[in-house]
Order: sequence, then C-alpha cells, then structure tokens
Amino acid sequence: MTNCTGTPAERNLEDYLLGTLPEAEAVEFEEHYFDCPVCLAQLEALQAVTLKLRSEPRKPLKAPIPWPVRFAALGAIAAMLVAGFFAFREGRRTQQPTVAVAPAAPTPQPGPSAVPSKAPSMATAAISHLADLTLPAFRAPNLRGESGNPQFEAGMKFYASHDCPRAVRSLAQVPSADGDSLAARFYSGACMMQDGDLAGASKSLRGVADAGDSAQQEAAFYYLAQIALANNDATGARRYLSRTIALHGDLERRARSELAKMSEGESQR
Repeated sequence: MTNCTGTPAERNLEDYLLGTLPEAEAVEFEEHYFDCPVCLAQLEALQAVTLKLRSEPRKPLKAPIPWPVRFAALGAIAAMLVAGFFAFREGRRTQQPTVAVAPAAPTPQPGPSAVPSKAPSMATAAISHLADLTLPAFRAPNLRGESGNPQFEAGMKFYASHDCPRAVRSLAQVPSADGDSLAARFYSGACMMQDGDLAGASKSLRGVADAGDSAQQEAAFYYLAQIALANNDATGARRYLSRTIALHGDLERRARSELAKMSEGESQR
C-alpha cells in the first residue's frame, strides 16, 4: 500500500495529458502512478472525461467579433461613460441645493391701464364730498363801540372781505383773557380751514370746543366734523356731528342731515 495523497497527480496530471510535461518529469510521473493507485485513479478518471468530451459532437462556437469592431465598440462605450461623467458633474455643480427662504414679494409693475395707487376709493369720495369748508358767516353779538377790542374788530373786517391771512394775523393779537378771545380763535380756525391748513384749523377749533359753553362751541364741533370729513375720517366726523346735535343749536339739522348721508353712502357700498 502506498501512503500517497495524490499530490504528484495534482501537480503533473494536466501537463502530462497535454504533452507539455518535460520528458524526465513525465518518466518519473509514469513510474510513480504505476505503483500508486491514488494517482492512477486520478489519471484514469481525467482520461475518461477527456474521451467522453471528444466523442460528443462539438457545438459551433459563435464567431468572435473582429478586433477592429471590438475596439470601436469599446471606444464608443468609453466615450459614453466619459460624457456621462462630465454631464453628471456639471449637473451637480449647477444644481446647488437651495435654501428655503421666504421669497420676497415681487414689486407690481403697473401697466398702461393700471389704476393709480393714490386714486380715491368710493368710500373716500362718499365721505369727502360731504365736507363744507366754506367760511361761516360772522354775526356780531352786540353793537361794538370804543370799548371793543381793536384787534378783534380789525380782524373781523378782514374776515368779512375774505382776506384770511390778514384776518388771522389780527385775530392772533387778541389776548386770551379778552371776552372775544374764543370768537377770535374760532374765526382764525375758520380762516385756516378756508386756506387749506386743516391741521392748524383743527387745533384752533378744538381749543374753542374744549373751552366749554360758549357762543362758538356748537360751530366749533360742526366744523371739526367738516375737517374730519375732508380728511376721510368717518369716525371723527361721526363723533363731532353727534356732539353738535347734542347741543340742539342752529346747526343741529345740518349735522343730522350729514350723518344720514354718511349712513346712506355706507349702505350703498
């Protein structure tokens, strides 16, 4: 019995059958497997497989692609891979991740037919057309003699002739302690209203209205309402018209009429 594990057959068997094993090594291998059943069994098994393969009809192999075509195909594939790589890199470069931010609202560009942003609304027109900014008539409470305040008398002469700038300058000289001081402030406010100084007129008329009971208080509330109407201040107009009505004087009917017109205009919108 032999102690061979088949190593010589594993090392030499393929070259031996192909005839590529050197002569001396082939003789040595032959002398070995004649006495070694393990290596001989491997040789016989491989020979049997080889004979069986040779006896079976061989299937025709697919014709290999000629080498020029192979290289052309490989070149095309390589070109596609390179182009794809650069396209991918360019896409990564241009398509950067966007940061979510609140886009600013775009500035509207008015077209040729766009309505001007400062055009008066229907509500504005419905309020402002009620305003009565004409100079109130002056009625002297009593006949004035030499005891009257000369600045007040001079100012009211200018007022009667609708010379408001000179009237305001003269009335401003009436002392606050004089009995005609509230009348001077009221007619000064009326002149400012006539000349378009609505802020100055409102300040002067509020001083008269806030002074309490006087011959000019009702008129002060009424013309404060007219200034509010001109300024499109519906809330202020309602407040001053209501205070005019509460005094139940000569201007009550006009104030009620204007309140009714305001309510009618609002119901129609």
